[in-house]
Order: sequence, then structure tokens, then C-alpha cells
Amino acid sequence: MVFLYVTMTAQCAKMNAVMRMLKVGSVTLISISEAVKQFGISKETLRRAIHQKQLPAVSAGRRTYLKPKDVQRWKERYYHEFRADAVRKRWERYRKKRKRAKAKGSEASGGDSKP
Repeated sequence: MVFLYVTMTAQCAKMNAVMRMLKVGSVTLISISEAVKQFGISKETLRRAIHQKQLPAVSAGRRTYLKPKDVQRWKERYYHEFRADAVRKRWERYRKKRKRAKAKGSEASGGDSKP
């Protein structure tokens, strides 16, 4: 029984490795999850870049494949802008949240702080 389990596990691992990489002619394509591992970019960032047509992708069924060279070029060209935009948006949300909390706090105390 243990031998069968080990064999099945090895076969599943091989199948997963094949699904992460796709060879079409002389071009090797990688899945988004493989690109995450290779380039250290989050799935959401890659999906956003694909959606904004900055990163070309090929869909095969439910999987999306990318050329490693395209991901590398995109990372060199756009990744810092994506990170800066994400940080800027997060900072703006934080500032709005603090502003609302301050406004709510001043309303609770009755508006004016005069004795």
C-alpha cells in the first residue's frame, strides 16, 4: 500500500510540473503560479497586468500561461510603478479612514471642545 501511495504521489507531482509549464513548438510557457515562484510577483499583480494588456498571456482551459521573457521584461519595465500605485492607494485609504475616525470622534464629544 505504501509503495502505491508513493508512486501515485510521484505521478501527481510530475503531472503538476507538466501543468505549470507548457511547450508549444520551441516556446516554453509557464503558468501564473510558476511565474509567482520564479519572479516573486503576486498572482493578483500578474492578473492585473494581464487584464490591463501590459502582459501578453495565453489561456488554455482554466489555466493562463505566460512567456518567461515577457514576464521578465514586464517586471523590469512596469513592476515598480505597480508597487508604487499599490502603496499610494493603500496610503490614501489609510488617510481617509483616519480622517473619518477623527470626524466621528469630534462629533461624539459634541463638536466644540470649549468648557
